[in-house]
Amino acid sequence: MAFSSDADLMAMQPGIFEYGISSFADDHLVAEGELSRDIQILWIPRQHEVTLDLFDRYQLDDSQWKRAACCRVLGWHALPRLAVSADASAFWNAMAEDYREMYRLEIDAVISVGVWYDSGSGLARVPSTRLSESSRVWR
Repeated sequence: MAFSSDADLMAMQPGIFEYGISSFADDHLVAEGELSRDIQILWIPRQHEVTLDLFDRYQLDDSQWKRAACCRVLGWHALPRLAVSADASAFWNAMAEDYREMYRLEIDAVISVGVWYDSGSGLARVPSTRLSESSRVWR
């Protein structure tokens, strides 16, 4: 199951289905994989409880990633598909860029407050170190 659904997209961007596309179900699945990859890249190095080889996307709390997943679908998949006509492409591309920025901010916000992850004994918040601290060179 993906982090988001068409109903979540409709809540975030009302009217998204008024332009001839009846479902973005496949895009939700693709966005799930892309979001999981970004979580691994951005979160794993900033904490010390979950290692990359033990990371399992299904151990994450889906509700914590719903907004980021919707932004991913809209910014990289749904809105670019709507930008097919020359008249509207600038509008849809600008809106897609806005959702891409929202995606980056949302991931950073979730990671900064701590990711809910089930490492065997139920969901627990795994705190993240500050980005500057995680980039520090230790001797």
